[in-house]
Amino acid sequence: MERKKTGSGVIIKKPVISKAEQAKRQIRNFYKQKREQISAAQADMLSEKISAHILQWDMYHQAGSVFFYYPLGREVSLLSVVKDAFLQGKRVSFPKVSGTQMDFYEITDLSQLKEGSFHVMEPYKKDCMDVYPKKADALDGICFVPGMVFDAAGGRFGYGKGYYDRYFSKERRLVLVGCAYACQIVKQLPTDSWDQNMDYLATEHGLDDCVENKRTL
Repeated sequence: MERKKTGSGVIIKKPVISKAEQAKRQIRNFYKQKREQISAAQADMLSEKISAHILQWDMYHQAGSVFFYYPLGREVSLLSVVKDAFLQGKRVSFPKVSGTQMDFYEITDLSQLKEGSFHVMEPYKKDCMDVYPKKADALDGICFVPGMVFDAAGGRFGYGKGYYDRYFSKERRLVLVGCAYACQIVKQLPTDSWDQNMDYLATEHGLDDCVENKRTL
């Protein structure tokens, strides 16, 4: 911890950020700016292309449970896939943050979402069922994951809070699909041991395998 003395003589302890963490922050900020430079119209067009690939994907059709996220800013929007999942009778879940933890809750309609942590649309806890304790629900589950930047091996940088990494560290049976525009894919990221890799990447060019030992349903 770095110590800094104020004019009143009070010593404030400031956390020391490692060079590795500084580098990760710079990468996140660069790709966040790059994503936000995409126009709303272009983001909609690319999102529809990505959604079309998912709707034609055999594994999506096989899945009984699908874990989504609600798009924030210029994140890839899969809302058309969400609507299809409801029509197909799939179990649909969205994440909800509480403190330092994130869990998924099953919903039956998008009206059960409201603005929550970090201005993200989340399920009403009182109206929705906690999915995580029902571990069997995840056996045939696909989870679509947002991110700032991904690499070809499935490495992912999110917003840096670690919510998804902590959740996936305890629930690894889900098939993880990173969702991004092609401009957010790089050859290699400086990931750490606790970073959870994706099994597939979904971009406007289609769905790509990330690893040889990827999960399947």
